[in-house]
Amino acid sequence: MIFAENVPKPTMTTELPRFQQRIEATQQLVHCNALLLQDTLFSPQFATVKDADSAGSLVLQEPTLKKTELDWLETTKKDPMEVDRLRWLVSRLVEQFVADDNKDSTKIAEIVALGRVLEKEYYRKLLSTFIKEFDDACILDVDVLQGLVQLAQDTSPGYLEADDLVKILGTIRERLEGTHHQSTQHAYHLTLAVSKILDVMAEHKVQDLNRVLQHEPLSAVLLGLKDSSDPYLMYQACYAFQALQYVPDDESALQTVWRHSTGVVDGLVKVTAAFKLDLVSVLEGLSSLQEALGGTISVAGTVYEGICSLMESGRGVLDSLKEGLGSGQKRPWYPAVRAAYAFAQAGKLKDLKVLIFEAPCRRDPLFQWGICQLLGEMAMDPAWAVSARQQSVSLLGHLCQHDQDWGQDESVKAWMLTIITKLSKLRASSDQAVSETARSVLQDLTVDQSVLIKDPYPLMSRLPIPDASPLLAKVQNIQYLEYELSKFRLQRLEEVKLPVYISPMAKANPQARDDELFPLKEKVQEFLASDRQVMLILGDSGAGKSTFNKYLESELLRTYTRGGPIPLFINLSAIDEPDRDMIEKQLRSDNFNDEQIRELKLYRQFILICDGYDESQQLANLHKTNMLNQPGQWNTKMVISCRTQYLGQDYRNRFIPQSRDHYARPAVDLFQEAVITPFSKEQIQSYIEQYIPLEPRTWTTKDYMDRLTIIPNLMDLVRNPFVLTLALEALPLVIEGKQDLSVIDITRVQLYDTFVKHWLDVNKRRLESNSLSVKDRETLEQLLEAGFTSMGVDYSIGLALAIFEKQDGKPVVRYTHLKDKNTWRVDFFGPDPEVRLLRESSPLTRSGSLFRFLHRSMQEYFYSRTVFNPSCHDNHDEFAPHPDIGSTDPALLEAENPLFKRSLLVEPSVIQFLSERVKQHPDFEKQLLTVIEQSKADASASTAAANAITILVRAGVRFNSADLRGIRISGADLSDGQFDSTQFQGADLRKVNFARSWLRQADFSNAQMGGVQFEELPYLQECTAVEAVAFSPNGKLFAVALRDGSLLTYDTTTWIQVHQHKEQKRMSTIAFSPNNQHLAFEIRDNTCRLWDTISGETLLVMEGHTNWVTSVAFSPSGKQIASASEDNTIRLWSSETGECLFVLNGHEKAVLSVAYSTDGRRLISGSRDGTIRVWDPKTGASEAGWVIPRVGASCVALSANGLQLAVTSSRRGEIHLMNAITGESGQILSDDTTAITHISSSPIGELIVTSSKDNIVRLWDTSTGQLISRFSGHSNRITACTFSPDGLKIASGDVGGIIQLREVSANRPSSITQKRAEATAAYSHDGLFIISYHDDYTIQRWNSSSGASRSIPFSSTFDVESVAISPNGHWFAHGCRNGNIRLLNDRTDVVERILLGSSHHSIVEMSFSRCGRWLATCDSDWVARLWDLDRADDQGIVVAETVDPYRSRPYVVFSPVGDQITVILLSRSSRLRLFDLQSTDFRQPLKELCVSDTLLSANYSPDGQRLVLGTGTSSILLWDLQSDKANINLEGHTDSVKCVVYSPCGKWILSGSRDKTVRLWSGEVDSWSCVAVINGYSEAVTSVAWNPVVPLEFVTGSEDGSVRLWRISGAEAGNLSVRMQWGSHIGQLCAADLTFKGAVDLSPIYRKLLVQRGAINDSLLPEGDEPEEGKGE
Repeated sequence: MIFAENVPKPTMTTELPRFQQRIEATQQLVHCNALLLQDTLFSPQFATVKDADSAGSLVLQEPTLKKTELDWLETTKKDPMEVDRLRWLVSRLVEQFVADDNKDSTKIAEIVALGRVLEKEYYRKLLSTFIKEFDDACILDVDVLQGLVQLAQDTSPGYLEADDLVKILGTIRERLEGTHHQSTQHAYHLTLAVSKILDVMAEHKVQDLNRVLQHEPLSAVLLGLKDSSDPYLMYQACYAFQALQYVPDDESALQTVWRHSTGVVDGLVKVTAAFKLDLVSVLEGLSSLQEALGGTISVAGTVYEGICSLMESGRGVLDSLKEGLGSGQKRPWYPAVRAAYAFAQAGKLKDLKVLIFEAPCRRDPLFQWGICQLLGEMAMDPAWAVSARQQSVSLLGHLCQHDQDWGQDESVKAWMLTIITKLSKLRASSDQAVSETARSVLQDLTVDQSVLIKDPYPLMSRLPIPDASPLLAKVQNIQYLEYELSKFRLQRLEEVKLPVYISPMAKANPQARDDELFPLKEKVQEFLASDRQVMLILGDSGAGKSTFNKYLESELLRTYTRGGPIPLFINLSAIDEPDRDMIEKQLRSDNFNDEQIRELKLYRQFILICDGYDESQQLANLHKTNMLNQPGQWNTKMVISCRTQYLGQDYRNRFIPQSRDHYARPAVDLFQEAVITPFSKEQIQSYIEQYIPLEPRTWTTKDYMDRLTIIPNLMDLVRNPFVLTLALEALPLVIEGKQDLSVIDITRVQLYDTFVKHWLDVNKRRLESNSLSVKDRETLEQLLEAGFTSMGVDYSIGLALAIFEKQDGKPVVRYTHLKDKNTWRVDFFGPDPEVRLLRESSPLTRSGSLFRFLHRSMQEYFYSRTVFNPSCHDNHDEFAPHPDIGSTDPALLEAENPLFKRSLLVEPSVIQFLSERVKQHPDFEKQLLTVIEQSKADASASTAAANAITILVRAGVRFNSADLRGIRISGADLSDGQFDSTQFQGADLRKVNFARSWLRQADFSNAQMGGVQFEELPYLQECTAVEAVAFSPNGKLFAVALRDGSLLTYDTTTWIQVHQHKEQKRMSTIAFSPNNQHLAFEIRDNTCRLWDTISGETLLVMEGHTNWVTSVAFSPSGKQIASASEDNTIRLWSSETGECLFVLNGHEKAVLSVAYSTDGRRLISGSRDGTIRVWDPKTGASEAGWVIPRVGASCVALSANGLQLAVTSSRRGEIHLMNAITGESGQILSDDTTAITHISSSPIGELIVTSSKDNIVRLWDTSTGQLISRFSGHSNRITACTFSPDGLKIASGDVGGIIQLREVSANRPSSITQKRAEATAAYSHDGLFIISYHDDYTIQRWNSSSGASRSIPFSSTFDVESVAISPNGHWFAHGCRNGNIRLLNDRTDVVERILLGSSHHSIVEMSFSRCGRWLATCDSDWVARLWDLDRADDQGIVVAETVDPYRSRPYVVFSPVGDQITVILLSRSSRLRLFDLQSTDFRQPLKELCVSDTLLSANYSPDGQRLVLGTGTSSILLWDLQSDKANINLEGHTDSVKCVVYSPCGKWILSGSRDKTVRLWSGEVDSWSCVAVINGYSEAVTSVAWNPVVPLEFVTGSEDGSVRLWRISGAEAGNLSVRMQWGSHIGQLCAADLTFKGAVDLSPIYRKLLVQRGAINDSLLPEGDEPEEGKGE
């Protein structure tokens, strides 16, 4: 059967490529893109396209895809990069063709095949190229012509414009006019092109074809072809002529047919929006059209009749064509042929066959000619199925042989035979079946060769698909950048998989408070969306920096879109010299070539995720040295991570981008930072919940959390994410066999020990169970015999040592055997079986040829074992409490030990591991002490000694009273160390850091102290109130204005005064000129003055204000001075002449401050009227619309980048942040403070400093709005504060004449987090431990010998307010906020009894009787109760209560002998009442004493005969109870006495005072004297207690949070001294009674500091630098 059913429309299909496979042929590329295009068109969002086509084209029908095509589509669509690659290849083919100078027929056919899948931009680019090529060709290029026409036919809706078609038609017409008389072939091709272009124009309803310029000339050309004898040319001319008749109309030929099938209603033709290809409608329309020839389509009846008669009389088609060509009217055969082509293109072959046999015009030879040509083209076209092609041949044969209508015209019959004969001669393999069918048809026909028409033209309606794809081949050599990025993206996503990830929290910077946190991810997202260029992520080792960086990379890769910013992870330690060409080096390692790198640099933006700045051993600013974001350089945003410990004080300079202005200054506004904070308990639990499912485990989340909570200090330890990882692996092994988990001592290094052992054991078992080669099995047996675990540890220790020695600690090792087989690397990464097995079993990671330990801290751990290897010392349970080891001398450390070769101070993690080893192994401590001693005589041991003492100090080893004379420890870090009474005479202490060290009574005589650091500065003492302070722009001078009219300048190197100027009246504001040579100031005569800082002369007096001047400022150029005044005006002066340039009016009240913008173009003023105004300094004009509404009396400070204003509101103590450009309000900073007295901005960052009337200096971060620090120290109201030019110092002055100088350490934690809680301390009955209670509701138990401590947990429900220990060693009492008293066993800390007190008032004081039977309490309502603990009931007896709680409160003291107590009513006039404990009536005392002084403390003598009393007037009273009044008064303290106590022997009295001292008194009965004063406390001493067992030992507690243990020595020999044995909460430098006579190279500024802190004066100090008690405190 011929065309028995419809078939899928012809499409160009090929075998689809596999996913991301190379495209081999353009045909393949067309197929892929066509599928993607079809998927887009027929997706739900394009549903409307199927319903209508505005061009009147065929209605789109959703294609039926094969399963292979559907599978390919599903796979490809999952990867947008692959889709992009396929589209990119199409666009690159167009680009390549356009640029190609040799556009041959193959390339033309190749590129034109892409027509239907091109995007509009590239379609139009290609169309323009073809038009130009056709225009420029001197000789007709048929291939170009065919390509142009086919491209016009293959357009997508909206791509072609009417002008395009008109232009193409006009170009072809002009060529046709000059060609048809010369070449029939050229005329044929041009006429064929005209026909097809006119068809396209008709389908697109082109209506603007100019009749004079286009229509008539083309008609004339076509009429001129009637004399041609070529039937092909004549047919195409006639076809073209008919097509031309439809162009000016508003409907195509097919729409005409459709209209005639629907009829006319009310005289109007109804035409649907789209032509629906329906056979019945087509036939109906054609019939109606045939009938309407006489009118509807204006065809001349006579002409038509004449042509029909010609055909009926047997005249040929050639004559018919000649007769009908010039009729000028529409003919019905043309729409019928168009309908036939439409059926064929849609695959409706069954309908086509019906049309051929039933069309009303089927007898028209022109219709027959057209149908024959259509069937021939179908048979020739390989896009059709072979069966369809064969049936086309068969249908031609059938028409020729059996259809009488078709056989009547000999020309048509000859045309059919010619076509079949041509098809029979096809030779291609794909055409073989078609050729055989044609030959078979010819055999059934009698063919007279003489009637065959000479056929010089091809039957192909389209350009053939070429066998080769030269354009594609060339483009394939140009790697698709997005495709390469896609491969890179997929590879990185595969590599970066995080089985457990907890989003970290962070704070704004190292100084920020630990309770003001934010999700780090959100802050990074804000950074990426901002204009900032560098974000620094800080954190401790193991804090999760690298994990976050990898997570960030994976998230950015997942959300990457084509053309968007490219995330690039850079392991800085794996890049050689990352300070140069860092991005290029990383891209090359990721397999990008130089051409791609150049393109990326020119056109793309990168998000650089630079991991491990510290591991790369970098000191350079990578953003600056790589010239990022500079013109012509890489466009980037940089996220860079670094360990906090690696950085120095001014670390920000290593990361702040460089501005692009003329001065290339640091652009602080482009910089941001964050510090990853330790895990919270909730984060730890979340981590465990993700960790457990990774492998089969017996423990649940609750099991892990319970163990972490019970084991002392472990929860704090595992707040570090990497340590948590190790702990979860090691914990089951750690507690195996342990019963009491509360006594297990676990440190970080022990977790690493256990983890490594576990890791090696697992790998040992893996190797034992694996199938190994004979050689490997033999090697494994040898390793097992030698001890696999120990061999594995030794391998890693050796590797860590080599990494530090051979590549300075850079963690990544690159090993390629051919290159490195003769290097040190082969010993660890070579092919030797032993090396290989150990390497594969060690905690290493590998990426290609790059090797590194699992974590940087793992490398540091193994390196620490090169200094001290515990394997040689372990002979006990490593997690059990460690007993003291005997006095046997440990082995000396060898000179080859790394301790001697390398300073470990730059490796804080190594120091930490070793310091924990010290606590584990007393032998190691002794070895280190031996090294320090060795340095006294051996200079070569100095490095080792510096390392050793640093490790010991970090381990908490105290050097109190140590003999360190002559030691050599240059560069050691002794910060936070304890060196009470230590002898440093003659020691080499150069560059030693003593920050926050306890140096009381230390002797530094003749020590070398050049470069020593204390990280603090001395204060300046002036004779009167400080009004203003200022640093010179170069930082070399510091100026102070005093209330008495003095103007002083200091040299900031020595802090020695260099000039003094005196005015007769008070001055309150000063400003340095930009050139550092002049100072502008005002005095209270309404004038401004200019003073020369070099000569000390007054240069100018500027007069004009009518009231006091409040503020002065220099313009950045130094040529102008602005002054603000109480007269509500601002005046601008020439700094050269003193001339008043402008008077600025506008404020309604006094102007309080003025400030110039950094570029000098704006002047900003703040006024008491609450407004901020902006002025133009060049014109004096106020900036329109720039008046900020009222915020209270306003002073302003402008940020260093000129973008932000900080405005004070003095009434409320608030700081309002505003945009300095727009005036838009920002955050409001507040700390519940009193009025702000001054404000200043940091010149290098986003910090501001404020001073307030509460005597506090506050440091703020304006980028986050956080309060960073509160600085106390002033005793009087602060009047001024400012930053030094480098932003690293703050100066503040007060009305007492004190100027405090503070160093702003950029990486030091916030001082707010270091808030100290008052400590009260007491001994246990046996003197073995001390209990301290702190007013932050924490309780510590201290070992009185070692100072080791642990927290005593208690339920937060019973917030503790006070504690007491019973002398009989049974009870440990907690006084609670809810009024109850909990009695705990003082050994087990288990609550055994609860006493019910007041339900509304907390227990604030408690004391036990000596026997432990009685407990006295006092609550916050000042009711004293007595509790008999021998009784079963839990009710107390009220022994005293205060009627007026504001004037007095009770305090109970038990006599050490007998049953007597003293109840003291503490008030301004105190009463003491003595009672008998056996009494039932506490209303009548045994004795009563009235004291005029306020009593604050009391204590019995050991014999119970006397009371010692501490008073609020600084005196100590002794009362013999046999007397009626206190009979001895001890003087010495300078402030109230908070605590007093007799020694057990009764010969000593200790007193602690608010004057921050402890005094030791010696005597008997009536004769007492002060024999020692103990200094060094930063706050009041609140408790003192004697050891009940160890003579002459006592403990103190202070409001500074410290607990310190002391011993008295030399009392019998007459050279009494009090020395600290250990102390807690030092936290600041103590130099009381320090001696440094003859110290070499100690800087003058530090000499001054030490003296101010209480050091003993020596002859080298300048006059006036002696210590002054209480100064500045």
